[in-house]
Amino acid sequence: MATLLLVDDEASLLNSMKLQLCRAGHDCHTAETLSAGMDSFERLEPELAIVDIRLPDGNGLDLVRRIRSEGHSFPIIVLTAFGSIPNAVSAMREGANDYLEKPVDLNQLTFIVERNLETQRLKGRIEFYERTRPPDHSAPELIGESEAFRKVLALAARVASPGLVTPSDLPTVLITGETGTGKDVLARHIHATGPLASQPFVHVDCASLPRELIESELFGHERGAFTDAKSTKRGLLEIAAEGTLFLNEIGELPLDLQAKLLTALERKTFRRIGGTRDMRMNARFTAATNADLRERVAAKTFREDLFYRLNVFVIHLPPLRERGGDVALLADHFTRRLSRKYRRPQASVSEEARRAMSTYHWPGNVRELLHVLERATLLAEDGGVRVEHLGLGVPPGAETATGTADFPDCTLAEMETLMIERAMRRTGGNVSQAARLLGITRGAMRRRLAPQANREGPASP
Repeated sequence: MATLLLVDDEASLLNSMKLQLCRAGHDCHTAETLSAGMDSFERLEPELAIVDIRLPDGNGLDLVRRIRSEGHSFPIIVLTAFGSIPNAVSAMREGANDYLEKPVDLNQLTFIVERNLETQRLKGRIEFYERTRPPDHSAPELIGESEAFRKVLALAARVASPGLVTPSDLPTVLITGETGTGKDVLARHIHATGPLASQPFVHVDCASLPRELIESELFGHERGAFTDAKSTKRGLLEIAAEGTLFLNEIGELPLDLQAKLLTALERKTFRRIGGTRDMRMNARFTAATNADLRERVAAKTFREDLFYRLNVFVIHLPPLRERGGDVALLADHFTRRLSRKYRRPQASVSEEARRAMSTYHWPGNVRELLHVLERATLLAEDGGVRVEHLGLGVPPGAETATGTADFPDCTLAEMETLMIERAMRRTGGNVSQAARLLGITRGAMRRRLAPQANREGPASP
């Protein structure tokens, strides 16, 4: 369904077009004069306009010029008298997309409207792909046979396609889990295995975008809304169309944007920055976080009403250390993939390396495993990944200052602190490089550094 603006001074034709297009499922608004058309355009932003060139109080091309001068790109179809080709050519020069000669064939009208709307949707997808350039839109392969992971797969299959409903009516999915467990991969899998697979999957990383940029990215902006707004920009909520909008690390979203997002979820509408018109939100909404949102709510850094709106269908991804034999399955999968990527002999993981991986606690989860194996595959000249290629520390059975490699004599929190300290030393205190080394985001690294800074007190001059 699309919002259409119909401007024509012939009441009978106007009513016939409205009836025909409403039957096709569209929301139609009509005007019989140029001034009324201008007012209607100000009140609502249509997704397509049909404008008669000859109107009692002016030329319909003035409305076409007005729409284009304000930076709007939605399709415009002009109506012109039979045989008046020069008028149609002039309209196309002013920015019209198509034209129809009077008397109007209503079936032809429906066809031209649908064709222009589909072209506009395709332009939106191309714009999204050009801005994000994702490497692959097929359903990602989920590797794992552990009981914990089978539960995840069952929940994902259940929520991917719960029934024949519109995209915006599909249940909101909240994916939780530690950094590196593959929350974004699971979100893409749910999208690709459901009814929206052919539609855009729009990924927004809330932790990496500055506050002023993420608002514009999500909601778009009108021309002149701020200093650098040279033209109207469609937000990702619009570009997602009838696909999936995925907000990764939603716990990092600023409070004022949380309120705006909640309004969009509840009302299925939103406004661009600087805009006065309500835009429809048709996309399915999926979010992920590695934070405890209940704790954030208690700390007043996350809205309680948004939390309950998100907490509809929750899927928790277990950390890799709780997935048992999945480590070996993932290792085999990654080494095959990496060997092809780097055009190296098919790598195989030695039994000693498998034992080392099975006893390692994997603070960076699947992402860390991938990075470890990428390095190991490059080091394994003979195609055999050995324990020394992994760089996980002391081989199994060797004594260390903190205990044995089979099970270190320290808590998980202490081990994480040790890993962070080593990463910071190795990178000379560079937070971004240390985060990449550990396979986590810069924001996640800063959150982990903050408690340490509080314990150590202010730095000496």
